[in-house]
Amino acid sequence: MAKRLVVKLDLCIGCRACEAACRSRFKGEARIRYAEVSETVSVPMPCRHCEEPLCAAACPFGVIVRDERGGVVRQASFHCVGCRSCMLACPFGVIETELLRDVSQKCSLCNDRPQGPRCATTCPTGALQFVEEEKLVEKKVGVGFAVRSVHGRRL
Repeated sequence: MAKRLVVKLDLCIGCRACEAACRSRFKGEARIRYAEVSETVSVPMPCRHCEEPLCAAACPFGVIVRDERGGVVRQASFHCVGCRSCMLACPFGVIETELLRDVSQKCSLCNDRPQGPRCATTCPTGALQFVEEEKLVEKKVGVGFAVRSVHGRRL
């Protein structure tokens, strides 16, 4: 049964507990990104694990693949050469390069944990939730606001 990581922006207080949980798992590297809405407001931007991931299509070495059973887009970071093609291809700007090793890092939905991603279980307000796809209500999503991010993307 496929699950999705959902961000409820009206519940997010910008505490970055999700980022801290991610950093604790990945030895100081956060794999969740933030978009700055204003100087005082930032919102989490986790990987969306797309049906047809452009990051995987852009990777010349096949390092990023989509698991058809669970829908998780995974990356074998050990084999990444740091070409940054995935980073440029991601339309949401959620992949960044880790400075020390110069390889791209992306969310894996903490696939090593049966209870789901650390960011969702750590969120004190429930802004990040890991829910079954069948329970999601399909909503029309539009471009709501522009964000200032490293990549200058829009949400």
